Amino acid sequence: MNHDDSDLESRLAALEASAPGADSPPALPAHRGRGRFAIPMAMAPVLALVAVASVAAGAMVVSSLAEGYPGIENPGQPLAGAQMECMTPPQAAAFLVDHGFTNVDWQVESGAFLSADGGKGTGSTVHVSTPPEHGYVVPGSLLRNGQVIMVVDQRTGATGTGACYGQPMP
Repeated sequence: MNHDDSDLESRLAALEASAPGADSPPALPAHRGRGRFAIPMAMAPVLALVAVASVAAGAMVVSSLAEGYPGIENPGQPLAGAQMECMTPPQAAAFLVDHGFTNVDWQVESGAFLSADGGKGTGSTVHVSTPPEHGYVVPGSLLRNGQVIMVVDQRTGATGTGACYGQPMP
C-alpha cells in the first residue's frame, strides 16, 4: 500500500470538516495552585487554639466533679496514726466523737468478697448514720463540710486493713 501523504492530509481535513463541534477546543479552568489550601492553612492556628481550649475546659470540668480527699489518718491529717482499723465500729464512733467529729457517714459493705468460683464477689453498699455492731473499720476521709466518711467492711472473706490486717472481724 503506497499512499501519498497529500492524499491523507486531504482526507483528514475532509473528516475534520464534517465532524460537529466548535472550531476551537473548550477552555479549561486555570490551575490555582495555592488557592485550595489557603483557607485550611490559615485555619490551622485557630483549630489548634480550639483544641487546646477544649482540653483545658474538659480538664477543669473533670477536676471540679472529682475531688479526692486524703484519709483522715494520713500523715498531716487530724487523726494521723490513730489506728481506728483495730477498733470495732462502735469504738471508732466513740473515738471520733471524743475528737470532735460528730457528723459521720458510715458506709457499710456487705455480701461476699469473692464468689464460690474465686471470681469477683457480690455485695451491697448502704450508708447509715449510726455505726453497725461489727465489721472491719476502714478509716475514711474528712470532707470540706466537716463530714467524715467511714467504711465498715462486713463482706465474707474480708481481711481488714493496716495494723489489724488478717485479724478476726471485730
